[in-house]
Amino acid sequence: MLTAYLGLCLLITLTPGLDTAVVTRSVLLRGTRAGMLTAAGCALGLLVHATAVALGLATLLARSAVAFEAVKLTGAALLAFLGLRALWDARRHRGSADEQPPAEPAGRPGRGERWAFAAGLLTNLTNPKATLFFLAALPQFLPDDPARALPVALGLAAIAVVFSMAGLGLWALGLGRVRRIAMAPRFRRIQERVLGVTLIGLGVRVATE
Repeated sequence: MLTAYLGLCLLITLTPGLDTAVVTRSVLLRGTRAGMLTAAGCALGLLVHATAVALGLATLLARSAVAFEAVKLTGAALLAFLGLRALWDARRHRGSADEQPPAEPAGRPGRGERWAFAAGLLTNLTNPKATLFFLAALPQFLPDDPARALPVALGLAAIAVVFSMAGLGLWALGLGRVRRIAMAPRFRRIQERVLGVTLIGLGVRVATE
């Protein structure tokens, strides 16, 4: 049973989604560390979803159409905002041919990096599909003994969070390696436009599903 659950977590991790798009934007805009912070925010949001399901609280969300719609529309609005901001950045960055990508700041995270963490956290928290995934998956792997169900559920939730952080973290590190090449002014504007349109499209899809 554990092997099947690990395979499911791996499959979900390898499938690009909202978290991947937000981490990509953070790396391209602010660098690898910002991308790692966004990945950490996504992982923390996933932990909240998983813990809520493990404690039985997510049932309220699944049964309440109003709550589900409110969370879904909030997430859609956040994605649209991030997409519009990326398009604005693409328009603003019409610099000279020798413009260099912003250097990664040393030391403690600044306001921009704190926003990167918050963007990952809010994107995940406002994605009701994360709750529904755990609501559908966790019961399939829980023991019949009620006394063991909660600790096992929390353990399975932690495994999913580790997979998420590892996958998004590796993506951020890999993308950070090629960032300087990919962040030439012309490519940077193209990337920001594509990301902006993609995030807005994801927001519209989430809102209309």
